[in-house]
Formats: sequence, structure tokens, C-alpha cells
Amino acid sequence: MNQRKLSKLKSYQVTNDYLTANEGKVSGLPNYSTYKTTLSENIPRLLAFSANQSGNITGISDEKNVLKQQVGTLAYDTSTRLVAYARQNQLPTLLKEAYFTESTLKRGADATVRDSSRNLYNLAEPLLEQLAPFGITAETQTALNDAIEAFAKAIPVKRTVVNERQDQSSECDRLFDETDEALKQIDTLVDMIRQAEPDFYVGYRGARMVLDTRTEIVSVKGEVVEAETLVPVTGANIELMLLPVNGHAPVTKKSAEKGGFRIKSMTPGNYQMKVSKYGYAEQLLDVAVNSGETTKLTITLAKN
Repeated sequence: MNQRKLSKLKSYQVTNDYLTANEGKVSGLPNYSTYKTTLSENIPRLLAFSANQSGNITGISDEKNVLKQQVGTLAYDTSTRLVAYARQNQLPTLLKEAYFTESTLKRGADATVRDSSRNLYNLAEPLLEQLAPFGITAETQTALNDAIEAFAKAIPVKRTVVNERQDQSSECDRLFDETDEALKQIDTLVDMIRQAEPDFYVGYRGARMVLDTRTEIVSVKGEVVEAETLVPVTGANIELMLLPVNGHAPVTKKSAEKGGFRIKSMTPGNYQMKVSKYGYAEQLLDVAVNSGETTKLTITLAKN
């Protein structure tokens, strides 16, 4: 599960907790319980996928590669001894069948290493008496066979783990899509009570925030609205001060025509934000700005 999905999952949890704590404000909305059930039930499923996928197949790959090197080393040794025997005894067919490069036996495809090593074992087995002076014996054959068997068993183990991981990833994507659709429906329902429950609405939008980790831009974006009507407030003064102050100059901005604002290229850290406009009560709030994230805010100003 990548960082973007982990951020979405965290947003699901926060949103679910917020809705549960404010059940009385939303429980009567059309079909709300169906969408909320989907959200609540999918979160533990996604958490299970996250826990499972946090493991990796590196250990399996490392073990398989060790076994591959072991069988490749023994097979190449058998190949060189068989080639020497074939050349001395003028056996061109055996010479052709027994010759393998070191690269093929140690760094070839898994199936190639396995099958080539097995072929070498089979070539040497009926010739053990003649091959003894060349260093191929029953003991060396047993060692090669054991190495081949161990490596052959390791190959499907990795393949099975990879296939299972791919199946889990597909199911995980399906759950994310299903949960996103449920939340879109809840978003629409919550919009219906935006004016009747402005404080709840602002809290809900904050819970629904998904940190944008796909970019390294460090920024704050959001909107300034009037507390009672949620009408956008144009020209509000926005001031962000990095904490502790220590002589830092504040970052300033004004809200645009539709109340929106965005401040880019910021230093990661904790800020105190002051939002003000003549005729409105000043708002002070703490804002955390993290590296690689866009912090999204909805700020309400109450008229004096």
C-alpha cells in the first residue's frame, strides 16, 4: 500500500470517527446508513491489507538466490569435470551436452539453472565409476541433487507469494473504490445540511481532508467563509507565522474572489495562522505543514 493510499485510509478513519460522534446530525439523511455501513466495514478490511502488505518478499528472494548460487556453483563444477572427461575420452556428444558457461548456471533464469543442473546430474549418474578420477563421486552427486531439490522448491514459493500479493492488491483497490464512492454519496448528503449545520459541515470537510503526498510542494490551501451563511469572504488577510518565532517573517496572503487561497513553497513546521478582515472577528489557529503535503483548511469568520 503506497503512501497516498495510507493517507486516504487515515482520512477514512478520521471521517468515520467524526460521523459516529455526530450521528444525530446525519442519521436521518436519505440512505445515509447504507453508505456509513460501507465506510465502517471497509476500514478494518483495508487496515488488514495494510498490515499484510507491510511485509515483503525480500526474505524469500534472498533465500532463493542463496540456493541458486549454491546449485549453480555445484553444477558448474560438475560441468567442468564432465567436459574434461569427455575431451580426454573423445566423446563429442557428451562434451556438447555437458558444456555450460558459469554465467548460465549461476545467473540464468531460475528454470534454466534448475533444468541445466538436473541435466548435468543425469549425465554424470551412469558414469560414476569412470568419473571418480575426475572428482565426480556419489557424494558430489548427492550434494548436487540436494541443492537442486532445495532450489526447485524455492521457485514456486516465491511465485505463489507474488500471485497472492497481486490478488490482494486487486481486492484492496476494489475496497478503496467502493469506499470512495460511499464517501462521495455522504459528501452529497452533508452538503444538504451545510447551511443548517455550518460547524458540523466545517468539521466534516476537515475530516475528509486527504494529504497530497504525490508532490514535494509544501503548501497550505483552503477557503475563508462567513460562519453563519458560509458565503465566501473575499480579501481576508491571512498571516502564517512559523513557530517558534525567532525572528521569522510572516507569510501573508489575501483570500481571492471566491474566498480561496493557496500559499506555496513553505518551510515544513508548525505555524500560527491569523485570519482577519474588517467587520469580522479575528481567527487564530495552529496549522501543521508537513514535507511533501498540501494542508487543506476551511476557515470561518464571524461578523462583529
